[in-house]
Amino acid sequence: MSACIRADGLTLDVPIYLQRERSGSGWKDLFLGAAFDPPKRRVARLLDDISFEVGEGDRLAILGRNGAGKSTLLRVLNRVYQPTSGNLQVSGTCQSLLNMGLGFNNEATVRENIFLRGIAMGLKSTFLSSQLASILEFSGLQEKASHRLHTLSSGQRIRLGFAISTSVQHDIMLMDEWVGTGDADFMVRAKKRMQGRVGGSKIVVLASHSIGLLNDICNKGIVLEQGRLLHAGTIASALQVYHELMEELREQRQLDARREEGVVSIYGRVAKVVDRKDGVLVLEGWCVDSEGRVPEVLALQLRGLQHLANEVVRIRRPDVKKRFGLVRDDCGFRASFLVPGVPATADMGGMRVLAGGRAGRATTPLQIAPEVLDRLRHMATE
Repeated sequence: MSACIRADGLTLDVPIYLQRERSGSGWKDLFLGAAFDPPKRRVARLLDDISFEVGEGDRLAILGRNGAGKSTLLRVLNRVYQPTSGNLQVSGTCQSLLNMGLGFNNEATVRENIFLRGIAMGLKSTFLSSQLASILEFSGLQEKASHRLHTLSSGQRIRLGFAISTSVQHDIMLMDEWVGTGDADFMVRAKKRMQGRVGGSKIVVLASHSIGLLNDICNKGIVLEQGRLLHAGTIASALQVYHELMEELREQRQLDARREEGVVSIYGRVAKVVDRKDGVLVLEGWCVDSEGRVPEVLALQLRGLQHLANEVVRIRRPDVKKRFGLVRDDCGFRASFLVPGVPATADMGGMRVLAGGRAGRATTPLQIAPEVLDRLRHMATE
């Protein structure tokens, strides 16, 4: 049977209970309030008449700001939540990377938790027995197999959950963000496995703030806002609608809190070396955040030190605007960094260019084109 997902008018209502605020703060007021003024039941609509369809070969991006309903929709697709109304058809085996702690028991051992989580995912115990050694090896927990789960750090738990969840290939993969799983060595292996699982899946549905990732992986996209479907179409059209929505919300001053919470992600690329002389390195490229804004800060990190750009000139990049569906095209930059006595050939391998949204803070690394490092190495020998 072909893999497919068909959603027709999905609506999800959930009850919430609200307690009326009382003016008093003493224990009598609290007691009387609990006894004679019980919480009022109200129904909140999390999803409202969502319809779309994806088939084999499709990679669907779910776009929307924080709280728009992306994670809720993924949980409906995974049957965690049953829709209040509408129809959902999911054909094919389904794998979800939504909750790394599903099925875990703190008092059980690591080995026992592999079976608990695996069975909660619908895997058979015989399969889990055959994968036990490889799961422990991949998560780096061989020596802790007999330890109780509560003795593990949060990072070790995530690694264990990731190793179990990705131990088998399924027809359909549902993901909420690109999973971050701990130390650098494990991240390399995790990303390699994820790329293989994504490539081997017939359908992928991915919710993420990483617009660069969505643009690279997905061919279709939907945009959600307050639980409603604003758009369904190609990834290019979905990105355009999403960025137009972000621009509108910015004008209404509805996004400042999200930026302070660190939800916004940044992506970009350093594409060209313009000049290097007298301790000044000039680089050219582009960068943008997941709301379509140009990051305010650029820095060069070299030999463990970070050097803020002393001058940044904005450049128009209509090609980048078209590729990512941006509202504006001034996402290009030409940045000058004052780095006395550098770069020498030996320094190039550890060089990073960082971007940030707030003054003085640049933490997100941009991609560096291989020809940039080659050019710097060549210039260092001239």
